[in-house]
Amino acid sequence: MIEVLGWVAATLGMMTSVPQLVRILRSGTSAGVSMVLWQLVAGATGAWAVHGFLSESPQMQGPNIFLSLCSAAIVVFVARDRKLPVLRQFVMPLAVMLVLSGINVWLGAVVFGIAVVGPQLVGQISQLKELIVAPTVEGVSVLFLVLTLVQQILWFGFGMFKPDWALIIVAGTMTLSCIANLAVFLVRRARAANPTAVVAAR
Repeated sequence: MIEVLGWVAATLGMMTSVPQLVRILRSGTSAGVSMVLWQLVAGATGAWAVHGFLSESPQMQGPNIFLSLCSAAIVVFVARDRKLPVLRQFVMPLAVMLVLSGINVWLGAVVFGIAVVGPQLVGQISQLKELIVAPTVEGVSVLFLVLTLVQQILWFGFGMFKPDWALIIVAGTMTLSCIANLAVFLVRRARAANPTAVVAAR
């Protein structure tokens, strides 16, 4: 059952970036989408794929490679939408992946778990800031936010049962940040859907 839980989390993880990629392509805008988030996701999921090979956990190998590639595609589309040099946007993801993988190899899973939570949390905070300050959040997929939250809850459970301290540390922290992002998005969308209520409240 523990292995099944891991595969459910892995399958869901593969799906998380797809709604956001589809949303950007359909809407034709990256409004409300944090570039920093997807740069860090691309780098961190690459490092998680390496962790999967080191810990002999197939649930963390292929799915994280797929997620890293999807995240890279989102980086490309956001860069093009904002007329930024595309190749330059991949310096950060590559550096994050190499540094985190090096920490994992040399210092082990616990230190890796502590280290990898940094970029992932920075990415979530960057997305939270974008959700708060962006004029619109039309480019953000609510399905992405929901699936990411559920995925982190499942990885936390898998980490507790396995046990894998890297997963416990990261998924526990990420669950809280995902709740904050989803809450802010839902508030922004509710206000956009009913602007008269916001004016009346003022």
